[in-house]
Amino acid sequence: MTKKQLLKTHPDYDANIDSWVFFLHSYFGGNLYRSGGYLVRHPFESAANYERRKRISYYYNYCGPIVDIFVSHLFRRKAVRDFGSLTGDPLFERFLRNADLEGSSFAQFMRDAQRFASIYGRVSIVVDKPPLEAATMAEAVERDLRPYVTLVTPENLLDWSYVREPTGRTVLDAVKIREGRDLYRIWSRGGWELWRLEAKSSDAVLVDAGEHPLGEVPVVNLYNKRSGTAMVGVSDLQDIADINKNIYYLCSDAKEIIENTAFPMLAVPYGPGVDEQEVGPRNILGFDPSEPNSRPYWLEPPHSSLTEIREWVRQDINEIHRIAKMGGVKATEDFGGVRSGVALELEHQQLHALLSEKADNTEHAESSLLELWARWQGVSFDGRIDYPDDFSVRDLDRDLDVAIKARSAAVASETFNREIEKKIVRAALPKLDESVMKTIVAEIDGGDGKTRSEK
Repeated sequence: MTKKQLLKTHPDYDANIDSWVFFLHSYFGGNLYRSGGYLVRHPFESAANYERRKRISYYYNYCGPIVDIFVSHLFRRKAVRDFGSLTGDPLFERFLRNADLEGSSFAQFMRDAQRFASIYGRVSIVVDKPPLEAATMAEAVERDLRPYVTLVTPENLLDWSYVREPTGRTVLDAVKIREGRDLYRIWSRGGWELWRLEAKSSDAVLVDAGEHPLGEVPVVNLYNKRSGTAMVGVSDLQDIADINKNIYYLCSDAKEIIENTAFPMLAVPYGPGVDEQEVGPRNILGFDPSEPNSRPYWLEPPHSSLTEIREWVRQDINEIHRIAKMGGVKATEDFGGVRSGVALELEHQQLHALLSEKADNTEHAESSLLELWARWQGVSFDGRIDYPDDFSVRDLDRDLDVAIKARSAAVASETFNREIEKKIVRAALPKLDESVMKTIVAEIDGGDGKTRSEK
């Protein structure tokens, strides 16, 4: 394989890579954002002044907290995980404690994966297994030889292809992943290849290769929100990042105006043949002395510009929270006026729908991961993953109040009463240990749907 073939990228990758990097920088902020070139250089501005403006600029990061709030709501309550026949498997228990071989539990790994999916719109997860063999289960446990997961962000998944099977189902046929500076791994439905670029050669070197028994590419895509295009999701920062960039730009302008007001620009006549000068508060502005009423003067920006910039920034902040459906959550702040209860309730419903879609996508991806894990082990996954889909931002007291009122409604249904009791337990004890929760649920299912006071 030639270097050109190995470095080839998918057209959708080329179309989205700049946005993916921009979203990542917008989330983390700091020097990563400052060095990203998002501060626009003014016409005739000197290179030195532009670099100085970048160095002293600051970034009001609204993107990071919004993503974190979404993830926090999504994982506020634990997902219900029934691992079926995998429960008790010593290798699977090790996987749950250290899913990526880097110390992250499976639950923590999924939380991190969702966070990056929220940033990028989509991330990919590889389910791989070491090629080493173990003679016994005890040896496999001792050497920790079992499948593991690896998170691949969009900028590192360079190329992919899909095929349509005779049944009409479209499946992933191959992916190319950048694993290091010069290492690239290609997964197909029957095997894998590891290639390395050589500095002094026009051809890539095949380092290693192997086969796998899965019959499919062991890659699962976790979408934040589907866009209708394979491998391309919709980021939570899709429009917010651009508005946040405008705030960054406006704050730099405001800082410049304050400095320029303290030190106005001197305008003096220039002679014939003088070249155009760079403009800035530390330079002199030339004017044509032959013009009427030409005389030296001090040029300083109007103070009214600061007021206009301040209002623009406030409007941008309002729009960020409106787009993110955070107006109701951030009710203690000023969002441009009094809002009706109907408007807030509508925004809550929009946020609820957004989080529910995230939960469904995460649930689907996690189930697919566990199916691949089981297939690596030569078994099938017969469990069930269920993420909560009730993401109301109401207080816990209100949740409990509704459940308790429903419990006391004297509905003539044992099943109804038992389900309400389970809801009360989960609302009151959201972080209860899973084993204790199972015991309580078993006790409820083993009863007759009545509380002790009713018996």
